[in-house]
Amino acid sequence: MNGYHIPNGEGARSNGVPAPAPRAGGLRVPTVGEALPYTPFSSIVPFSPDVIPPPLALPTTPSSVFGAYPEVINANRMLEKLSAGATSAEHASRRCEQTIRDVQKFLNPDTLTEFKFKAPNRSYADGKSSSTNIFRAPVLLSPFARMVLDSADTHVPFHYLTPDSPDAYIKPEVVGSHSIPQVILPTPQTRTKHIHQQQNGRATPQAAEPPSGSQDSRLHAVVVPMNLTTAQRAEYQYMPEADSVAGAQNGTLHKLDGRLAMGHRSVSVDHKQKGDVAVQSLQLLFQEIFEAEDHLQSDTSGAVAAHANAIFAVRETDDGSTPMLQAGVQTKLDAGVQKVVANGRLQSIDTDELVHAQRLCESAVVALGSVALSISDDWADSDIDDWSHRINVAETGAVAARTLLRIMGAGTQTKELQSEDFLKNAITALTTVIESCIVPVVEERSSIHEKIRGVKDEAPSNPKFIIGMTHRKSLQTLLHATTKSFRILGDFLVRSGDDESAFSSVEYLCKLLMFAENASNERDSVLGIQNFETTRRCAMDVLAKMFAKYTEQRQYILDGVLTSLEKLPGTKQSARQFRLLDAKPIQLVSALLMRLVQTSATHVDESLQGRSKAVDEEDEVSVADSEDSADFEDEEDTIKVSPSKARNQPEDLITIAKPLHDAAQANANYIVKVLLQRGMATSKSSDEPYRKLLDIFTEDFLNVLGSSDWPSAELLLRTLVMHMIGTIENMKSAVPSRVLALELLGTIGSGILDIQMSARKAVRSLESSDTKVGKDLADMVEQLDTGDLDASSLVAFDGPYRVVVEFLQGRGLNDSQLRSAQGYHLMQWAYSICGEREGSTESDSGNSPRMKKDLQRKLRSIILDLHWLEEHHEFPPVTTAEGRLAAMVITLSSRFCKAFNRIFTILLTSMSSEHSTVKSRSLKSVVALLEMDPSILDRNAYILNHIFRCTIDPSPLVRDSALKLVGDCVNMRPALAVSVYERILARTRDAAIGVRKRAIKLLKDIYLHNDTVKIRSNIADAIIARIEDNEDTVAELARTTMEEIWFSPFQGLRFNGDAAVEAKLKYGAQAALLVKTVESSDGISKVLEALIKDLLSRSKAAAAHSSVCNLLIQVLFDGIVDSSDISGAPQQRSILQCLAMFAKACPTLFTASQLERLEPYTQNLSKNDDLEVYRSAITILRHVMPFQSTLKPNFLERLQTSLMLSVARVPKSELSEVIPCLWTINGMLGNTERLVNYVKSALNGVYNMRTVDFSDGLQPVAKASKLMVIIGQCGKACDFESHIASFRKQFSWYKGSTVAGLMVEVMCPFTSPKQPLSIREVSLEAVCMVSQTWPKLFLRTDVVNAFETVFRDRIPTLEEVLLTGLEGFFCANEISSNEGDPALGSGVASGTERLGRTYVATDQDGASTSIAQRFLAQILRLALKSCDETAYVAAKLIVSINRQGLVHPKESGPALVALETCPSSAIANMAFAEHKAMHTKHESLFDKEYMRAVQQAFEYQRDTIGSTAGFVGSPPSSKLHLLWEVLKTGKAQVRKKFLSNLLHKLDFNPNTLENTTKSAGHLDFVRFCVENLAFFDYDRVDELLHLLAALEKTFAGTGTAVAQAIESEVLKLQMSMPSDSVAVLDGTTTTPALEPTIDPDRLRQLAVSAQICSLIWETRTFIRRLWNMQKHVNKPKSAAKESNKAPTRATAAPALIEAYLEQAIKLKSPAVTPDSQHTICRSFVELISVDTEVKVGSDAEEDAEADAGYDTPSENASNKSVSVPPPSGGVRGRKRKSIVAANTPRKKGRPSNGRRKSGSAKPGADDDDDGWD
Repeated sequence: MNGYHIPNGEGARSNGVPAPAPRAGGLRVPTVGEALPYTPFSSIVPFSPDVIPPPLALPTTPSSVFGAYPEVINANRMLEKLSAGATSAEHASRRCEQTIRDVQKFLNPDTLTEFKFKAPNRSYADGKSSSTNIFRAPVLLSPFARMVLDSADTHVPFHYLTPDSPDAYIKPEVVGSHSIPQVILPTPQTRTKHIHQQQNGRATPQAAEPPSGSQDSRLHAVVVPMNLTTAQRAEYQYMPEADSVAGAQNGTLHKLDGRLAMGHRSVSVDHKQKGDVAVQSLQLLFQEIFEAEDHLQSDTSGAVAAHANAIFAVRETDDGSTPMLQAGVQTKLDAGVQKVVANGRLQSIDTDELVHAQRLCESAVVALGSVALSISDDWADSDIDDWSHRINVAETGAVAARTLLRIMGAGTQTKELQSEDFLKNAITALTTVIESCIVPVVEERSSIHEKIRGVKDEAPSNPKFIIGMTHRKSLQTLLHATTKSFRILGDFLVRSGDDESAFSSVEYLCKLLMFAENASNERDSVLGIQNFETTRRCAMDVLAKMFAKYTEQRQYILDGVLTSLEKLPGTKQSARQFRLLDAKPIQLVSALLMRLVQTSATHVDESLQGRSKAVDEEDEVSVADSEDSADFEDEEDTIKVSPSKARNQPEDLITIAKPLHDAAQANANYIVKVLLQRGMATSKSSDEPYRKLLDIFTEDFLNVLGSSDWPSAELLLRTLVMHMIGTIENMKSAVPSRVLALELLGTIGSGILDIQMSARKAVRSLESSDTKVGKDLADMVEQLDTGDLDASSLVAFDGPYRVVVEFLQGRGLNDSQLRSAQGYHLMQWAYSICGEREGSTESDSGNSPRMKKDLQRKLRSIILDLHWLEEHHEFPPVTTAEGRLAAMVITLSSRFCKAFNRIFTILLTSMSSEHSTVKSRSLKSVVALLEMDPSILDRNAYILNHIFRCTIDPSPLVRDSALKLVGDCVNMRPALAVSVYERILARTRDAAIGVRKRAIKLLKDIYLHNDTVKIRSNIADAIIARIEDNEDTVAELARTTMEEIWFSPFQGLRFNGDAAVEAKLKYGAQAALLVKTVESSDGISKVLEALIKDLLSRSKAAAAHSSVCNLLIQVLFDGIVDSSDISGAPQQRSILQCLAMFAKACPTLFTASQLERLEPYTQNLSKNDDLEVYRSAITILRHVMPFQSTLKPNFLERLQTSLMLSVARVPKSELSEVIPCLWTINGMLGNTERLVNYVKSALNGVYNMRTVDFSDGLQPVAKASKLMVIIGQCGKACDFESHIASFRKQFSWYKGSTVAGLMVEVMCPFTSPKQPLSIREVSLEAVCMVSQTWPKLFLRTDVVNAFETVFRDRIPTLEEVLLTGLEGFFCANEISSNEGDPALGSGVASGTERLGRTYVATDQDGASTSIAQRFLAQILRLALKSCDETAYVAAKLIVSINRQGLVHPKESGPALVALETCPSSAIANMAFAEHKAMHTKHESLFDKEYMRAVQQAFEYQRDTIGSTAGFVGSPPSSKLHLLWEVLKTGKAQVRKKFLSNLLHKLDFNPNTLENTTKSAGHLDFVRFCVENLAFFDYDRVDELLHLLAALEKTFAGTGTAVAQAIESEVLKLQMSMPSDSVAVLDGTTTTPALEPTIDPDRLRQLAVSAQICSLIWETRTFIRRLWNMQKHVNKPKSAAKESNKAPTRATAAPALIEAYLEQAIKLKSPAVTPDSQHTICRSFVELISVDTEVKVGSDAEEDAEADAGYDTPSENASNKSVSVPPPSGGVRGRKRKSIVAANTPRKKGRPSNGRRKSGSAKPGADDDDDGWD
């Protein structure tokens, strides 16, 4: 050191240029004795020699004048910047000109006050004397000052009133071509100075009272001292050689003198005044406190003691009674110290006084460290009062700690103020408050336990919470005091040197505060949610600053934060308390992690790290600047740094940016890796919150994505996406991990779309702005959408990065959060320029190399000096909207947002995964993206193809999700409905109930939003078909849907009134839709008929529906005449078909006039089209006329005539309508003679043909057939019993009493086998038709014989005719029975009227019972014989017979089970519905027949269907799945019994197995059964456990005997040959040569037995692995609760199924040669001998096996095969013993199944993983 010191920073300058240094002479230099107290040779050794001010031979202000005051620094920077602009036209010339104009406005003479000065008396010596010219040296003006002076408009008039000497006006000195006037202002008058003698002997004059002024003003007064007076000069001694020697020895003196303008600085008058006041106030307070402390003696007077007690309080501590400052005094002292520190004047206070004050504060701090602040729940009132007093003491201690830390932090250069004990005590005090009080209070809730949902009783109140709420204000005050103290502690650690112990303690407190669980609502918070959040933010700031300061501790800090994540709440409401200005709240920890990453990317500026280093460095920089100021005019705008710094700074941009980028990337990767590892290891339902936190962190990062303040969110999300993509593309990844990755990618993709839409929205909001920045940003957003954005425009100097940097800098660099954000943006900018991101500038052809170099140079300057940009390059003010949009542009141009297409492609590709959960998750993620931005569908047409592929996926879950996605796409883009609805139509017939329901709902929405008749008709057709669904919920949904789309919308519409035209148009469109739907299918007409009947009878809106149907009928009748009223102008036949459907469903809605309009259509039968019209018209008349009593007689007569004439001409199908219509007309007219005579004539014709030989020609056959059809139809529809006399008269030979009997007696002879087949068919049909109306005829002997003959002859056509006739009878009887029961609420009271027909036997009852009992076996045979129409009719007969209860359930039950496996869905569904109903009524009785049912189903499949496989379709579905669905509706015990019985049925005796070429019969049956068992859909774990046990028991029992027989008879292994036995077991030695002594039949028998056993074991292994039963097997009985839960399918189910089917086919393959039979036998012995289940693989191996499927050991299989062998030992005797032991349930403590273990296995080891592990 040279002995000189410039306190607190720079000296004064005149307009930015240092004033000339004073020359030697005129001032006395102090002697050595006088200067010794100020030198480093004093007794006190300071931290640095700079602490002691050097002796200056100038009258100066106190040593702490404006040292680092920001306004002074900013003013100097501004002047330097303006000076740079004045010397260079390239930089900021416009700014200089504008500033000059502004200064000229201030100097306008019209607005300035004219000052009149009195010239002071001055004595100047000769100008040649250096001593006399010291103050007359010309003032050097800076370039900018010279520009202001040279301006023509600059003129400041002044003059002196009474000049005392001719030298009052100083003549300007000409420098160059400009004159420089020297304006010397006198110093202001100072008040009387009070010289306070310090303890070190140094006299410090008190600060002068400065004039008042504005604190914010940037115009500074230049204080220039006058010449010293005679008295002042007498105090100094002139030593001429001092300056020259010092200047020659050290150039630093010249630099320091250059920074002084005669010992004074350019200062802010207001700030100086406030600093002086603050210093004086603190000194007075010190004096008062110290005096009070001195009077704290026992001999003081009472008044003085009272005053002392007002300042001090004596408290008991561990060290005895200790005086401490009162709370108010301590607060006042802290405020005083804060003001002095804020003004940078702490050096004006004597060090001993500050140390004394620290000692006083230390007492309170030490006392706080031992105070008990925790709350107990069993306190009395006195305890609470004591605790409240301790809280007040704690508050005082916290304030004292803050005061202590303020002094230490501001006086880091003073060693006396620094003490490790002080710091340790302060940390201990804060730790006590935080640990024992704040955190426990924060985590207390109003209730001891959480309130249980659904429980009305309130949870018990928390006494600790009540105490806290009672003293809430005191606790909040303590919280605020602690928060402030903690912030000061953090700042001190950042400024001071390294202290590992303090660092660890503070880091612990930060984590403790940040991870304390805050309340989710104010009701449960003592301190207040936001009050504590402020404290948590303070802790985050402290930790972030420590992260920036201590670079070597960054990994430790990250680890500490990440290992504490488990303390975070798992609920989003509780977690997200960190509020943001422009976004939703996020987690505090999320903000911390982003800030740490941003800090890693921020260039370390030592001037911002701490105040301790800043002062020294600023001094060095200032010295260097003043040294080079003379050459300022010729310099380019470069960064001024000290020589030492310039040597250490990197030269190129990449050297600066790459380490920052790598550090940020490494930290982000580490954070993401930790989050993923923990998140993937847990589930959302787990007690650990990591999985939920992963979602919360991801959403938080997305929430701030595109924010200028949190740019690191993009890096964290980008890193997360990279990990997720890697997980998905890695085929070895576990399925849950892939599902998680897909879920996160969907969320992230939605976030990318959200920021894209936000950017577009921001552009629209900027459209009104006409700034260039806004327009450029808007153009960039548009170019980003089209992909045409040039990379060079992103990194341009005036591009979006510049906008964001200016935006953040405009908000202030004092905020460390904004500083980190700016640093990250600068790193991104630099890294982009260097070619590692959006594009290398080297490859940009649009920019010259010089421009690229210039850009890099500028950016390097910005990174190294944050103020460089504002000093050298002007930029228009950036608005908030522009700053945010620029940040969005940067984010959208990042690799993260550009990865959206890849993310979406991965999601679409995953929709084709073999794992159902992966498919479903990808579908849901795609849905989320489409909901966020539907325009994706317009840009990517291939998306729908992926979705359609998933609608036919084997998994119901995937199909359901795909359908939902299709529906979402249609909702977002309604135009897609036309192209997708057909895909949805197909899903209405899906096997899954949920898929069918969703398809119906989607079709309903499409129907309501589409007016096309074709689309609506097809949709209605599909939904109507589902009304007959075998699932009641689906059928009800279909019925309700049709009601809502076809009838409800028309309620209230009438053909009169104002809306008549609209109503007619709507009804016309609906009529057209009805016509088209009915025309599409005959089956639809029947279902629609039933629907209308149901709506008009059971619906709550039956009256409204009836009105709608009435108007529809009216529109349809009008359309018969003029079809143009109906949309599409349908044909007449189609309209009449629709009316016929209404006639059957609601005949009462027709009118007589409408029927009369049908007369013309009953008379024309010339064409086929006319026949269809005729049929429909007759159908309408037949069903409606019985309900019309107002028809005109002449109309009826004409109709009767036309119908009589058409009887002989119409076909059989029309005749069934004509005859009933004629009978109705005859009854209404009372004229039946015509029809009676007609029938008699027909009967007579048939009777006369009984001897005709029909083989002679076709004409007699046709005539007889026609007559028999007429007779049959008349006998069925008409009642001629009142005309029996007329018939007897003509047929005198007839002895019976009924006309129907006469008809049967006439036609029965024609059913004889002697007659032609066509005659037999017609006559049999006619007999059945007549008997249907007169059931007693079924009991006639000739009729019974005719039926028996048909069944005996087994002629298919006759059997079909007979079954059709019987089916009509049973169905009609079933309907009449249902209609005969009075409905509840119908008015029937009780007794005979209600019982009615219940106990009254009828002819129908007798006939139906007789037929059922007599012919049921034949009907069952026909039902199981084929799948054609005959089988369908027979199945309907069986169902009808069972519904009426005509036979015992066990007689037809097995046939129903067999029919459930029929390929025809109509037959299967009908049998399933009846089976389900029977099982519900007779479960205990019906379950006994299930084994016979399974056998019959097997035979039905084998003989009729031609397949013995137990599954069908792909993915495979059990053929007996309907049987299993029925069983699942009953008791669990019944299902277990079924499984046990079925496995017992699979067992066999290998010695008695059928030994023929067809001996594979039992093998086929076993295959059928086990494959059904393999593909059943199980609902409970215990059922699977029961099944596995039964399979193992069956295998163990039979497999032992088979293996023993093979070893002894085939392999010739004997007990006396241990070597051979071992060879077989380990597979290392070949077996002995086979001897051809075994009987071939016996070999075949053993081979088949081995195949059966292997198939059973393979199925057991497959089921065990498919349903993840490894974790349930061999568990204790206490796990019964788990057994009642539903099992979960393995994620690799498709692969497992495929492998199982391949192995089953291989095992079932017939062995026809001896070699193949020997191979089968050897493989079985190896399977039963080698126990590979002992090997327990790692989790990774299990996952790999799960993905790869499994492989059953073959002959050459190794012990690593996944398929599990049976329990077996190596020696035959031991093998049998161990297997027998396996049949007994294992007791606790016994070895696992008693199996022999391999050499590496421990005896008794747990065997949970046997199976496929």
